[in-house]
Amino acid sequence: MRYSTVASIGKGVYKSRGSKFYSFIHPLKSSDDHRHLITIYRNRYPESCHVCSSYRILLGSRIDEFSGDDGEPKGSAGTPILNQLKRNNLINVGAYVVRIFGGSLLGISGLIESYSESSLLAIDSINHIEWIDNKVISFLLSYEYEGTLKSIIKEFEASIINDKYSDKIEISVTINSKNVNAFIDKIKNSCSGKIIITSN
Repeated sequence: MRYSTVASIGKGVYKSRGSKFYSFIHPLKSSDDHRHLITIYRNRYPESCHVCSSYRILLGSRIDEFSGDDGEPKGSAGTPILNQLKRNNLINVGAYVVRIFGGSLLGISGLIESYSESSLLAIDSINHIEWIDNKVISFLLSYEYEGTLKSIIKEFEASIINDKYSDKIEISVTINSKNVNAFIDKIKNSCSGKIIITSN
């Protein structure tokens, strides 16, 4: 399956019978980041009665999913938010909906609709980008092989994310995981073991 993600924050506002639902979607790397964002939104909206949320994070070959109702009836808030992330095939994102109570009870069906629609507004407010499974590989080499390595990096459309020049060169690159084996084989065949892989 092809997944998508987001690179910045999406926002939306939904209203139902006096209640306001402020929704946000964030790029996310970990559950710790998710908990931190909940704290941020609680502090930003002290008048809120609930900050409901969900996330989907790819961990290896599985997707870690979470949904939280934050005091709303079970399954009426976090699950509708999570379902919108699933419908849009989004991963490595967190969605947050802040409810400001308007005085009228919405009932279970009303809550499900409100949290679903508000999260969708945030999702639709921002461009989705194809998620690519990248891997970071680090190398140690002498200066005479710098040109060879950079030529192979360009050939495989990898990107240098860090480099350090001292008595030798340390270079870290990010590359699409599906190209890793061919990339490493090409380097090994081109330098007779003179470019050392320090981490992959």
